[in-house]
Amino acid sequence: MTHILIVDGTTDGHTRKIAHVLAENLRARFCSVDILDAAATRRLYPEGYDGVIVAASVHIGAFQRPVANWVREHARTLNLLPTAFLAVCLAVVERGTKPRQEVLRIMRRFLDRCSWRPTITKMVAGALPYTKYGWLKRMMMKRIVAKAGGHTDTTRDYEYTDWGDLRDFARDFAELAAQRAVAIGGIA
Repeated sequence: MTHILIVDGTTDGHTRKIAHVLAENLRARFCSVDILDAAATRRLYPEGYDGVIVAASVHIGAFQRPVANWVREHARTLNLLPTAFLAVCLAVVERGTKPRQEVLRIMRRFLDRCSWRPTITKMVAGALPYTKYGWLKRMMMKRIVAKAGGHTDTTRDYEYTDWGDLRDFARDFAELAAQRAVAIGGIA
């Protein structure tokens, strides 16, 4: 069985949802999956896994500090394994190339500072949970989203994640990790 670790960092909870959906998709492909909240006191280490996926969301131009700390601490091992970094961000749904270029810049800066070279990097559209925000954040997000031509009805939440694309990613990553398991003598 292929063993995969998913490490996540979330601000409003959607990246955690993505991590859990990924885990379900990987388990459907006969993978053993552990999920680690990077901010939790419980520690899991990448050693012993056939692959590692790290998912974090962009907020105010950066990823969560606990994710950066965990990646930096384990970069040497991560660079030896099949790994993926999922950058969850609302900017992915904006029209034009400028928002995606900005997310790529933020991602490159994060990876450089952590000395990590993931096998796969992927931008994933996030969510807009207006009903979970406090008044000030809800109004700020509404203004930002309105500029980008997005949804501004603050009485409901919006999910922009392409769950089918995420399922395809899980399939591809499971195959990549299984190849490593076979290469080191494990049974996939």
